[in-house]
Amino acid sequence: MSKSQIHYFAASLFFLFSLFKVTGAEARLIENLYSAEVAVASQSSSDRQQAIGQAFDRVIKKLTGQTELTGHDAIQRAKRDVNNYLVQYGYSENEGQRTLTATFDGRKLRALLAEQQLPYWGSRRPQLMLWIAKENSNGQRVIIDSNSESVFTQQLRFFAQQYSIPIQLPLMDLTDSFTINATDVWGRFLDPVRTTTERYGTDGLLIGRIIRQDNEEKPWSLNWFVEVGDDRFSGEVTATSPDWLAEPLVEQLMAQLAKQYSVTAGDENVRNTLMIKVEKLSSLNRVLELEAFLDSIVSVSDVRLLEYSQAMSEFEIVVNGPVDQILQAINLDGRLVSQELGPFVAARQTETPVYRWNESR
Repeated sequence: MSKSQIHYFAASLFFLFSLFKVTGAEARLIENLYSAEVAVASQSSSDRQQAIGQAFDRVIKKLTGQTELTGHDAIQRAKRDVNNYLVQYGYSENEGQRTLTATFDGRKLRALLAEQQLPYWGSRRPQLMLWIAKENSNGQRVIIDSNSESVFTQQLRFFAQQYSIPIQLPLMDLTDSFTINATDVWGRFLDPVRTTTERYGTDGLLIGRIIRQDNEEKPWSLNWFVEVGDDRFSGEVTATSPDWLAEPLVEQLMAQLAKQYSVTAGDENVRNTLMIKVEKLSSLNRVLELEAFLDSIVSVSDVRLLEYSQAMSEFEIVVNGPVDQILQAINLDGRLVSQELGPFVAARQTETPVYRWNESR
Protein backbone atom coordinates (compact mmCIF):
# COMPACT_ATOMS: atom_id res chain seq x y z
CA MET A 1 0.00 0.00 0.00
CA SER A 2 1.40 3.40 -0.99
CA LYS A 3 1.80 6.33 1.41
CA SER A 4 -1.07 8.18 -0.26
CA GLN A 5 -3.32 5.13 0.12
CA ILE A 6 -2.38 4.81 3.80
CA HIS A 7 -3.15 8.49 4.36
CA TYR A 8 -6.50 8.14 2.57
CA PHE A 9 -7.35 5.02 4.60
CA ALA A 10 -6.49 6.72 7.93
CA ALA A 11 -8.50 9.82 7.02
CA SER A 12 -11.47 7.66 6.06
CA LEU A 13 -11.27 5.82 9.37
CA PHE A 14 -11.19 9.10 11.28
CA PHE A 15 -14.25 10.35 9.41
CA LEU A 16 -16.09 7.09 10.13
CA PHE A 17 -15.23 7.07 13.84
CA SER A 18 -16.10 10.76 14.21
CA LEU A 19 -19.68 9.91 13.26
CA PHE A 20 -20.06 7.99 16.51
CA LYS A 21 -20.50 10.13 19.60
CA VAL A 22 -19.91 8.61 23.01
CA THR A 23 -23.38 9.10 24.52
CA GLY A 24 -22.91 7.48 27.93
CA ALA A 25 -21.63 10.74 29.41
CA GLU A 26 -24.81 12.81 29.16
CA ALA A 27 -25.54 15.23 31.98
CA ARG A 28 -27.65 13.46 34.57
CA LEU A 29 -29.24 13.83 37.95
CA ILE A 30 -27.49 12.32 40.95
CA GLU A 31 -29.63 9.49 42.28
CA ASN A 32 -27.81 8.76 45.55
CA LEU A 33 -27.50 12.33 46.75
CA TYR A 34 -28.80 11.56 50.24
CA SER A 35 -26.98 8.24 50.64
CA ALA A 36 -23.44 7.33 51.65
CA GLU A 37 -21.49 4.09 52.00
CA VAL A 38 -18.89 3.63 54.74
CA ALA A 39 -16.78 0.74 56.00
CA VAL A 40 -18.00 -0.91 59.20
CA ALA A 41 -16.22 -3.38 61.48
CA SER A 42 -19.30 -5.37 62.49
CA GLN A 43 -23.09 -5.26 62.65
CA SER A 44 -23.10 -4.45 66.35
CA SER A 45 -25.25 -1.55 67.57
CA SER A 46 -22.25 0.63 68.47
CA ASP A 47 -20.47 0.06 65.14
CA ARG A 48 -23.73 0.65 63.28
CA GLN A 49 -24.40 3.99 64.96
CA GLN A 50 -20.82 5.11 64.39
CA ALA A 51 -21.07 4.22 60.70
CA ILE A 52 -24.42 5.99 60.32
CA GLY A 53 -22.85 9.10 61.85
CA GLN A 54 -19.96 8.89 59.37
CA ALA A 55 -22.42 8.48 56.50
CA PHE A 56 -24.35 11.53 57.74
CA ASP A 57 -21.14 13.59 57.68
CA ARG A 58 -20.38 12.44 54.15
CA VAL A 59 -23.86 13.38 52.91
CA ILE A 60 -23.55 16.83 54.51
CA LYS A 61 -20.23 17.30 52.72
CA LYS A 62 -21.62 16.46 49.31
CA LEU A 63 -24.79 18.54 49.85
CA THR A 64 -22.86 21.66 50.88
CA GLY A 65 -19.47 21.12 49.21
CA GLN A 66 -17.80 22.32 52.41
CA THR A 67 -16.11 19.66 54.52
CA GLU A 68 -15.80 22.00 57.51
CA LEU A 69 -19.59 22.33 57.85
CA THR A 70 -19.79 18.91 59.49
CA GLY A 71 -18.54 20.74 62.58
CA HIS A 72 -21.31 23.38 62.47
CA ASP A 73 -23.28 23.52 65.73
CA ALA A 74 -26.64 22.81 64.07
CA ILE A 75 -25.18 19.94 62.05
CA GLN A 76 -23.65 18.46 65.19
CA ARG A 77 -27.01 18.68 66.99
CA ALA A 78 -28.72 16.96 64.07
CA LYS A 79 -26.06 14.26 64.08
CA ARG A 80 -26.70 13.54 67.75
CA ASP A 81 -30.32 12.84 66.72
CA VAL A 82 -29.29 11.20 63.45
CA ASN A 83 -31.99 8.52 63.55
CA ASN A 84 -34.55 11.29 63.10
CA TYR A 85 -33.07 11.88 59.64
CA LEU A 86 -32.40 8.24 58.77
CA VAL A 87 -34.67 6.62 56.16
CA GLN A 88 -32.97 3.23 55.84
CA TYR A 89 -29.66 1.42 56.10
CA GLY A 90 -28.24 -1.86 54.85
CA TYR A 91 -25.08 -3.93 54.82
CA SER A 92 -23.05 -5.42 51.98
CA GLU A 93 -19.74 -7.22 51.58
CA ASN A 94 -17.18 -7.05 48.80
CA GLU A 95 -13.89 -8.97 48.90
CA GLY A 96 -14.12 -9.36 52.65
CA GLN A 97 -14.88 -5.67 53.31
CA ARG A 98 -18.21 -5.03 55.05
CA THR A 99 -19.89 -1.69 54.37
CA LEU A 100 -23.01 0.07 55.55
CA THR A 101 -25.09 2.24 53.22
CA ALA A 102 -27.32 4.79 54.93
CA THR A 103 -30.00 6.90 53.23
CA PHE A 104 -31.31 10.08 54.84
CA ASP A 105 -34.47 12.16 54.43
CA GLY A 106 -33.74 14.74 51.75
CA ARG A 107 -36.61 17.04 52.72
CA LYS A 108 -35.45 17.20 56.34
CA LEU A 109 -31.84 17.82 55.31
CA ARG A 110 -32.85 20.61 52.94
CA ALA A 111 -34.95 22.17 55.69
CA LEU A 112 -32.01 21.93 58.12
CA LEU A 113 -29.67 23.68 55.68
CA ALA A 114 -32.27 26.33 54.82
CA GLU A 115 -32.98 27.09 58.47
CA GLN A 116 -29.28 27.68 59.11
CA GLN A 117 -28.81 29.51 55.78
CA LEU A 118 -26.18 26.96 54.73
CA PRO A 119 -25.49 26.20 51.06
CA TYR A 120 -27.34 23.38 49.32
CA TRP A 121 -26.01 21.79 46.12
CA GLY A 122 -28.76 19.82 44.43
CA SER A 123 -28.86 16.76 42.24
CA ARG A 124 -28.14 18.44 38.89
CA ARG A 125 -24.36 18.49 38.66
CA PRO A 126 -22.08 19.15 35.69
CA GLN A 127 -20.44 16.07 34.26
CA LEU A 128 -16.75 16.67 33.58
CA MET A 129 -14.41 15.14 31.05
CA LEU A 130 -11.05 14.71 32.79
CA TRP A 131 -7.93 15.30 30.71
CA ILE A 132 -5.01 14.58 33.04
CA ALA A 133 -1.44 14.17 31.80
CA LYS A 134 1.48 12.69 33.72
CA GLU A 135 5.16 12.10 33.08
CA ASN A 136 6.46 8.53 33.12
CA SER A 137 9.80 7.59 34.67
CA ASN A 138 11.38 7.79 31.20
CA GLY A 139 10.14 11.36 30.76
CA GLN A 140 7.35 10.47 28.34
CA ARG A 141 4.07 12.33 28.88
CA VAL A 142 0.83 10.37 28.60
CA ILE A 143 -2.89 11.05 29.07
CA ILE A 144 -4.61 8.99 31.77
CA ASP A 145 -7.41 7.12 29.99
CA SER A 146 -10.47 5.10 30.96
CA ASN A 147 -8.56 1.80 30.78
CA SER A 148 -6.19 2.83 33.55
CA GLU A 149 -6.44 0.77 36.75
CA SER A 150 -3.72 2.62 38.66
CA VAL A 151 -4.19 3.44 42.32
CA PHE A 152 -4.75 7.07 41.32
CA THR A 153 -7.61 6.29 38.91
CA GLN A 154 -9.20 3.83 41.34
CA GLN A 155 -9.10 6.47 44.07
CA LEU A 156 -10.37 9.07 41.61
CA ARG A 157 -13.43 7.00 40.71
CA PHE A 158 -14.09 6.06 44.34
CA PHE A 159 -14.05 9.59 45.75
CA ALA A 160 -15.93 11.05 42.78
CA GLN A 161 -18.69 8.52 43.45
CA GLN A 162 -18.62 9.18 47.20
CA TYR A 163 -19.07 12.93 46.71
CA SER A 164 -21.42 12.66 43.71
CA ILE A 165 -19.10 14.36 41.22
CA PRO A 166 -19.92 12.96 37.74
CA ILE A 167 -16.66 12.39 35.84
CA GLN A 168 -15.40 10.53 32.81
CA LEU A 169 -11.93 9.66 31.54
CA PRO A 170 -11.24 9.62 27.79
CA LEU A 171 -11.00 6.46 25.71
CA MET A 172 -7.85 7.65 23.92
CA ASP A 173 -8.73 5.45 20.98
CA LEU A 174 -8.02 6.14 17.32
CA THR A 175 -10.64 8.90 17.18
CA ASP A 176 -9.14 10.79 20.14
CA SER A 177 -5.59 10.36 18.87
CA PHE A 178 -6.43 12.34 15.72
CA THR A 179 -7.42 15.45 17.67
CA ILE A 180 -5.45 15.49 20.92
CA ASN A 181 -2.14 14.42 22.47
CA ALA A 182 -0.40 14.67 25.83
CA THR A 183 1.35 17.90 24.83
CA ASP A 184 -2.02 19.59 24.32
CA VAL A 185 -3.10 18.62 27.83
CA TRP A 186 0.26 19.38 29.45
CA GLY A 187 0.38 22.81 27.81
CA ARG A 188 -3.30 23.45 28.53
CA PHE A 189 -4.11 24.17 24.88
CA LEU A 190 -7.86 24.57 25.05
CA ASP A 191 -8.84 24.31 21.38
CA PRO A 192 -7.91 20.64 20.85
CA VAL A 193 -9.19 19.73 24.30
CA ARG A 194 -12.57 21.36 23.64
CA THR A 195 -12.80 19.77 20.19
CA THR A 196 -12.13 16.29 21.53
CA THR A 197 -14.44 16.76 24.51
CA GLU A 198 -17.39 17.47 22.19
CA ARG A 199 -17.40 13.80 21.25
CA TYR A 200 -18.31 12.79 24.80
CA GLY A 201 -21.22 15.16 25.32
CA THR A 202 -20.17 16.23 28.83
CA ASP A 203 -21.10 19.56 30.44
CA GLY A 204 -17.52 20.67 30.93
CA LEU A 205 -13.88 19.68 31.04
CA LEU A 206 -10.98 19.51 33.45
CA ILE A 207 -7.35 19.79 32.37
CA GLY A 208 -4.72 18.67 34.84
CA ARG A 209 -1.07 17.68 34.98
CA ILE A 210 0.74 15.62 37.58
CA ILE A 211 4.19 17.04 38.33
CA ARG A 212 7.05 16.08 40.63
CA GLN A 213 8.27 19.15 42.50
CA ASP A 214 11.06 20.08 44.92
CA ASN A 215 9.20 19.56 48.17
CA GLU A 216 10.41 17.01 50.67
CA GLU A 217 7.08 16.68 52.51
CA LYS A 218 4.75 16.54 49.49
CA PRO A 219 6.82 16.12 46.33
CA TRP A 220 3.85 15.54 43.98
CA SER A 221 1.36 18.10 42.75
CA LEU A 222 -1.64 18.18 40.42
CA ASN A 223 -2.66 21.57 39.11
CA TRP A 224 -5.99 21.73 37.36
CA PHE A 225 -8.31 23.98 35.37
CA VAL A 226 -12.07 23.54 34.86
CA GLU A 227 -14.36 25.02 32.22
CA VAL A 228 -18.15 24.63 32.41
CA GLY A 229 -19.98 26.91 30.00
CA ASP A 230 -18.79 30.44 30.80
CA ASP A 231 -17.50 29.43 34.26
CA ARG A 232 -13.78 28.85 34.78
CA PHE A 233 -11.84 28.05 37.92
CA SER A 234 -8.61 26.33 38.89
CA GLY A 235 -6.63 24.90 41.78
CA GLU A 236 -3.72 22.75 42.88
CA VAL A 237 -3.32 19.83 45.28
CA THR A 238 -0.21 18.10 46.65
CA ALA A 239 0.55 14.68 48.14
CA THR A 240 3.38 12.39 49.20
CA SER A 241 2.69 10.14 46.19
CA PRO A 242 0.88 10.57 42.85
CA ASP A 243 -1.42 7.75 44.00
CA TRP A 244 -2.84 9.97 46.77
CA LEU A 245 -3.61 13.06 44.69
CA ALA A 246 -7.13 11.90 43.85
CA GLU A 247 -8.86 12.54 47.19
CA PRO A 248 -7.68 16.15 47.65
CA LEU A 249 -8.43 16.79 43.95
CA VAL A 250 -12.04 15.63 44.29
CA GLU A 251 -12.55 17.53 47.56
CA GLN A 252 -11.13 20.75 46.10
CA LEU A 253 -13.16 20.29 42.92
CA MET A 254 -16.31 19.64 44.96
CA ALA A 255 -15.78 22.84 46.95
CA GLN A 256 -15.33 24.96 43.81
CA LEU A 257 -18.31 23.45 41.96
CA ALA A 258 -20.57 23.74 45.00
CA LYS A 259 -19.55 27.37 45.48
CA GLN A 260 -20.61 28.03 41.91
CA TYR A 261 -23.83 26.03 41.75
CA SER A 262 -25.23 25.77 45.30
CA VAL A 263 -28.05 27.93 46.65
CA THR A 264 -28.60 29.39 50.10
CA ALA A 265 -31.89 30.25 51.75
CA GLY A 266 -32.51 33.98 51.71
CA ASP A 267 -33.72 36.37 54.39
CA GLU A 268 -37.38 35.64 55.26
CA ASN A 269 -37.98 39.38 55.52
CA VAL A 270 -37.05 39.87 51.84
CA ARG A 271 -39.85 38.56 49.61
CA ASN A 272 -39.80 38.39 45.81
CA THR A 273 -42.25 36.98 43.29
CA LEU A 274 -41.28 34.90 40.27
CA MET A 275 -43.69 34.03 37.43
CA ILE A 276 -43.02 30.96 35.29
CA LYS A 277 -44.89 29.20 32.47
CA VAL A 278 -44.82 25.45 31.91
CA GLU A 279 -45.78 23.75 28.67
CA LYS A 280 -47.83 20.58 28.21
CA LEU A 281 -48.72 19.54 31.75
CA SER A 282 -50.85 16.58 30.75
CA SER A 283 -52.99 16.34 33.90
CA LEU A 284 -53.60 17.84 37.33
CA ASN A 285 -51.42 15.06 38.78
CA ARG A 286 -48.50 16.58 36.85
CA VAL A 287 -49.42 19.97 38.32
CA LEU A 288 -49.29 18.54 41.84
CA GLU A 289 -45.90 16.92 41.13
CA LEU A 290 -44.59 20.23 39.81
CA GLU A 291 -45.91 22.20 42.79
CA ALA A 292 -44.32 19.70 45.20
CA PHE A 293 -40.99 20.08 43.42
CA LEU A 294 -41.10 23.88 43.48
CA ASP A 295 -42.13 23.89 47.14
CA SER A 296 -39.10 21.71 47.98
CA ILE A 297 -36.59 24.28 46.68
CA VAL A 298 -34.66 26.15 49.31
CA SER A 299 -36.05 29.71 49.77
CA VAL A 300 -39.45 28.99 48.18
CA SER A 301 -42.19 29.97 50.65
CA ASP A 302 -45.30 29.58 48.47
CA VAL A 303 -46.39 28.27 45.06
CA ARG A 304 -49.68 29.25 43.39
CA LEU A 305 -51.24 27.94 40.18
CA LEU A 306 -52.64 30.99 38.36
CA GLU A 307 -53.80 29.38 35.13
CA TYR A 308 -53.99 25.80 33.89
CA SER A 309 -54.29 24.30 30.43
CA GLN A 310 -52.59 21.33 28.85
CA ALA A 311 -50.94 23.67 26.36
CA MET A 312 -49.54 26.19 28.87
CA SER A 313 -49.84 26.72 32.64
CA GLU A 314 -48.69 29.68 34.71
CA PHE A 315 -47.38 29.65 38.28
CA GLU A 316 -46.50 32.31 40.82
CA ILE A 317 -43.59 31.49 43.15
CA VAL A 318 -42.96 33.50 46.31
CA VAL A 319 -39.30 33.33 47.36
CA ASN A 320 -37.17 34.55 50.23
CA GLY A 321 -34.13 36.22 48.72
CA PRO A 322 -32.97 36.89 45.15
CA VAL A 323 -34.96 35.53 42.20
CA ASP A 324 -31.82 34.75 40.17
CA GLN A 325 -30.81 32.14 42.72
CA ILE A 326 -34.16 30.33 42.40
CA LEU A 327 -33.90 30.37 38.61
CA GLN A 328 -30.48 28.77 38.92
CA ALA A 329 -31.83 26.14 41.32
CA ILE A 330 -34.62 25.28 38.87
CA ASN A 331 -32.21 25.02 35.94
CA LEU A 332 -29.71 22.90 37.85
CA ASP A 333 -32.31 20.41 39.06
CA GLY A 334 -33.29 19.23 35.60
CA ARG A 335 -36.97 18.40 36.11
CA LEU A 336 -38.03 21.74 34.66
CA VAL A 337 -36.24 22.16 31.34
CA SER A 338 -35.74 25.70 30.11
CA GLN A 339 -36.62 26.40 26.51
CA GLU A 340 -33.85 29.02 26.28
CA LEU A 341 -31.03 28.17 28.69
CA GLY A 342 -28.77 25.21 29.35
CA PRO A 343 -28.58 23.99 32.95
CA PHE A 344 -25.16 25.53 33.63
CA VAL A 345 -25.76 28.95 32.11
CA ALA A 346 -26.23 31.73 34.65
CA ALA A 347 -29.93 32.47 34.83
CA ARG A 348 -31.29 36.02 34.69
CA GLN A 349 -34.97 36.92 34.65
CA THR A 350 -35.63 39.21 31.70
CA GLU A 351 -39.21 38.00 31.02
CA THR A 352 -41.46 35.17 32.18
CA PRO A 353 -39.38 32.01 31.62
CA VAL A 354 -40.97 29.08 29.80
CA TYR A 355 -40.24 25.49 30.85
CA ARG A 356 -41.20 21.94 29.97
CA TRP A 357 -41.85 19.45 32.81
CA ASN A 358 -39.56 16.45 32.34
CA GLU A 359 -41.78 13.62 33.60
CA SER A 360 -39.07 10.98 33.05
CA ARG A 361 -37.00 12.54 35.87
